[in-house]
Amino acid sequence: MRAAFKIAYDGVAFHGFARQPNVRTVEGEVLLALGRAGVIDTRKDPRLRGASRTDRGVSALGNVVAFDSILSAIPAVRAFNGKARGVWAWAVAEVPDDFNVRRARERWYRYLLSPDHDEASLGTAAAIFVGEHDFRNFTKDRSRTSARIDAASAGRIEDAVVLDFRAPGFRWNLVRRLVAAALEVEAGRATVEDLERGLDGPARADFGLAPAESLTLMDVAYDFEFRRVPDPTTVTRIRRLREERTRSFRFSEALSGRFASPARAARNG
Repeated sequence: MRAAFKIAYDGVAFHGFARQPNVRTVEGEVLLALGRAGVIDTRKDPRLRGASRTDRGVSALGNVVAFDSILSAIPAVRAFNGKARGVWAWAVAEVPDDFNVRRARERWYRYLLSPDHDEASLGTAAAIFVGEHDFRNFTKDRSRTSARIDAASAGRIEDAVVLDFRAPGFRWNLVRRLVAAALEVEAGRATVEDLERGLDGPARADFGLAPAESLTLMDVAYDFEFRRVPDPTTVTRIRRLREERTRSFRFSEALSGRFASPARAARNG
């Protein structure tokens, strides 16, 4: 059986998603836990693939991994959660053998900011990025720079300002660079026209790179539904992770200086 898990993890605890030698990664932990739990046949390649290869420091509440399982769906989730450390599966789907986990209908990223930011200014800047564009000035990827962003907005939830981006796929560092550009407009160091010139333009423009620790992959959606797996322990762990991303403001320490809001900069100036 080919299975797909929705997983959550705190990116601060890992050196990114993709497996690397001698460092702890999300993919490496998932593979290790699946083997320890007896979910995969360790004598064979389980064809483990991830929907989004999040960078070091980027967290997830709804990334997706697909693999060949020797257990049925619900027992596989429960066995995995009993062995995994710092990664939790909370939903599962049985998928076709040729399922490509990278071909998602939508990926949703959320960037958290302290509450003294101006969501109206940030929203105006973010809206510039909606549509099909060549993001060569907003991505570290040099081979694939075109992408379509379906929605980009700013809002306020509880004690945070958030920037949300939705698209079928994103390029390397794209969301963090779009956030940095919106923050430059909010701070008055750039204009909306500067961002428009940076889109699809041949001239190199660098608006900076926002810290990874405030970015969360909220969900990856396909044209089918995942089945939630009742597990009070996992629900509690994910709720704590979400609260930490939203309320702890540990991430606000990374937003000093260049990425501070105008109000905060004035108070600190």
